[in-house]
Amino acid sequence: MTFYCFLVTARDATVAMAEFLAGTEVEFVKKMNEKVKELGLKNTRFKNCTGLDEEGHYSSAYDMAVIARELLKHEEILRFSSVYEDYLRQDTDNKFWLVNTNKLVRFYEGADGLKTGHTDAAKYCLSATAKRENMRLIAIVLGEDNSSVRNSETMALLDYGFNTYEMQVVKKKDEVVKTEKLEKATKEKIEFVPLTDIGVLVKKGEGQKEYTYDIKMDNLKLPVKKGEAVGKVIVKDQNTIIAEGDLTVTEDIKPLSFLSLFKKTLQDIVAGKASI
Repeated sequence: MTFYCFLVTARDATVAMAEFLAGTEVEFVKKMNEKVKELGLKNTRFKNCTGLDEEGHYSSAYDMAVIARELLKHEEILRFSSVYEDYLRQDTDNKFWLVNTNKLVRFYEGADGLKTGHTDAAKYCLSATAKRENMRLIAIVLGEDNSSVRNSETMALLDYGFNTYEMQVVKKKDEVVKTEKLEKATKEKIEFVPLTDIGVLVKKGEGQKEYTYDIKMDNLKLPVKKGEAVGKVIVKDQNTIIAEGDLTVTEDIKPLSFLSLFKKTLQDIVAGKASI
C-alpha cells in the first residue's frame, strides 16, 4: 500500500493506511499534527491525510524539507519512491500500468524520491531527493503552474547543490568510536558505531578541515539491539556544534541470566577479582 502512495497519488490507499494505523483518518491526522509539534515546525497544519485542499490545511517549503529529512531516516522508503514503473494485477488479464509521477527518478542522476503533489490551490509541487557519492540533497518546489517548470526548477536546485558543495565525512557508518565494558551483559566489551555517515557540508575547493567530536551516551539499559540509538556523536568546529549523529551497538546485547551471572561471580571470586 505504501508503495502505490509514492509511485502515484493513491489517496484512497492513504486513507486506508491511516485507518489501519490509527483507527480513523481523524485520529491519524491528530498524530500527524503531534509529529509537526515534535519536529518544531511553525508553518504546517494538517486537516487531512490526503493533501487535498481544505481550510486550515497548509505547509511551507522549509517545513516540507524537514519532514522529508525525517522521512529519509527510514531508508526503506527509497525502495518504493525510486521505482519508475510497475503494474497492479501483473499476473492477470487485467493488469494496470503505473508510472511514477516524479520523473526525476528516471531522468536525473541520483534521484530516488520522494513525492509529487498537485491541487488547485497548491498548484504543482515536488519534494525531491537525490544522492551522489556520499552526499544526499533535498529540494522542495511549491506552487508552479505546470509539471515541466516544477521539474526544471527542482533540478536547478539540485544542480546548484551538487556543483557548489560536497560532504566531508567526519565519522563513517560502522566506524567504532567508543568501547565500554558492562559487567552484567552477555558481551563484556561493547563497541559503539554511528548509525549513518556523519558529515559536514563544505564548499568545493575549500579543502578538508579538521574537526573535533564528543561522545554523549544515553543511560544504557539492557537489552540493546543493533540499530537502536543509544547515544550521539557531536561534531564541533572549535566550540560550535555543526553536526551530530546517533550511535548504536555493533551487535545485540542481552543481560546475563541469573545462572550465568552467578557462575561469573563465582569465577571472579576464584580468580581474586571479587570478594564474598
